[in-house]
Amino acid sequence: MTMQDSTLQKASEKETTVVYGVYDSTSQPFAVRVNDFFIDRQSVSIEEKSYFFHLLAVMLDAGIPVMKALKILSKKTGHPRFARIINTIAYDVERGKRASQSMTKFPDVFKASEVGIVRSGEAIGNLSGLLFRLADQTQRAHELFLKVRGALIYPVTVLIALFVSGGIVVSVVIPKLDQFFTQSNYELPKLTLFVLAVGRFFVEFTWLLLISIILLGLILSLYANTAAGRRRVDGYLLRVPWLNKVIRKYNLAQFVQLISILLDSGVPIHEAIDITGGALSNALYKDFMHILKHDVERGGKIAESLSKAPYLFPETVVAMIAVGENSGQLGLIADKLAKHYEREVQYALENFTSILEPIVIVIVGLAVGILAVALLAPIFSLSTLVI
Repeated sequence: MTMQDSTLQKASEKETTVVYGVYDSTSQPFAVRVNDFFIDRQSVSIEEKSYFFHLLAVMLDAGIPVMKALKILSKKTGHPRFARIINTIAYDVERGKRASQSMTKFPDVFKASEVGIVRSGEAIGNLSGLLFRLADQTQRAHELFLKVRGALIYPVTVLIALFVSGGIVVSVVIPKLDQFFTQSNYELPKLTLFVLAVGRFFVEFTWLLLISIILLGLILSLYANTAAGRRRVDGYLLRVPWLNKVIRKYNLAQFVQLISILLDSGVPIHEAIDITGGALSNALYKDFMHILKHDVERGGKIAESLSKAPYLFPETVVAMIAVGENSGQLGLIADKLAKHYEREVQYALENFTSILEPIVIVIVGLAVGILAVALLAPIFSLSTLVI
């Protein structure tokens, strides 16, 4: 084994001993520092976190102390950065800090809702029970997200394939046919002339089109990342037919999921609303959480505040939340609503994809048909004249 291989091997073995804030990578050999650079920029998957929460809950339920459980889990995970993070939490717990305090050092890994639930579990002495619920909620939320993303993969893939194949036809096939038709002195149909003109434009100004697309994409991306741009984009998405139902139900499922587990964890209602607002994906729902929090802090009821935004919260949700508030079982009612809307999202996705598939097929068929009529019809006409 070479010196470099030996150094990298040691780097991989030390993941469970690295403590962020204590470990100094600047004193390490260059190869190790490069390795540390890439490790510290790795993202931690939701599956990894869900598995961590579940195993930690199992160990705590079995009577294993928090610090020892964290040490074991840091060695068990195959994710280098997550191993370092867990070891850092164990190090802080060993020195008197709470796990929730240490988790706040890693906002890109642990959401505010997850930290809040762990903090509540530590406060009420039921950390294992809340970790079981957190693991379940994290997994359910991730599965819901995967279903939404999966429903959009098919049409996006087909459209990308259509554009790529269209680009090949325009840049390779059309120039050759253009040359052929020019030499034949045959009077071409208007549709063929139009397609050939489009082909010439794409071939001559490819660089301009690429630069324009890149610049437009960059401008739209920068605008969408601003607060005003995000609101406008999310507001537009809530007006797109069929897609708006999926987005609305997805955000409602997120809302009631988090409210349920946070309230059952003992998090104060105003804090639970604040944490939930930070976790929602749509800017309009996020903005309304500020209004809801303000109303609740002034003594108002959640259902009354939600009824002010029927476009975001349907009557069914408002009525169920009102029942939960009046009966003192808001957490339980919210949990039932969450399961209901998870199923609703799945049904909405199935309807959305069933409607989208024929639309995509029609678009592809029209594109192929136009190209076929525009390019093949003159060729057949020419072959008839020759015969």
